[in-house]
Amino acid sequence: MKLAVFSDSHGRPDAMLRAVKHHSPDMIIHLGDGGTDVDRIKDQFPQTPLKAVKGNCDFNSALPEIELFDIGKVKILITHGHLFGVKRNLSSLIERAIGLEADIVMYGHTHIADYFKVGKLNILNPGTCGYSPSASFAEVTISDSGEILCRILKL
Repeated sequence: MKLAVFSDSHGRPDAMLRAVKHHSPDMIIHLGDGGTDVDRIKDQFPQTPLKAVKGNCDFNSALPEIELFDIGKVKILITHGHLFGVKRNLSSLIERAIGLEADIVMYGHTHIADYFKVGKLNILNPGTCGYSPSASFAEVTISDSGEILCRILKL
C-alpha cells in the first residue's frame, strides 16, 4: 500500500493536490495545520481514503489530535506534534509511540522533513507542503509482510 503523507499546508494546497494526482496513492494522510485543505482533498479525491489530524492552527476543527490505526501488520500513529513539544525534542512523542506499540509515528509542526529509526520504530516528518522552496511530502510504502519504506520527496 502506498501512502502520501502531508503536513502544514496552511491554506496552500495546490502542490499537495498535484502530488496526489501524480503519485496516485492508496491513502492520503494529513498531519495538521491544513484548515480547509483537508476538505479540498476529500472533494478532489473522494475515492481515496484519508486520515487527518488537527494541528495547532486548525481552530474549531473536529479532527482528532492523535490517531492510531493499522494497515495490515503495521500500526501507525499520527499526530501534528505540538502536544508533544516536537520543536524542543522528540522524546515524549517517541515514548508515546513505543508505549502504543506503533511501528511508525508520523508528525508535522516543525516544517522540517526528517526520517529515521529508533530501534524498530520509524519516525517520519514529511515537512511542510505549503511553503516553497522547501516544500516536501513523504511517500510511505507498506508491504504485505509489514516492511515500511519511507521517502521524502520535494514538491
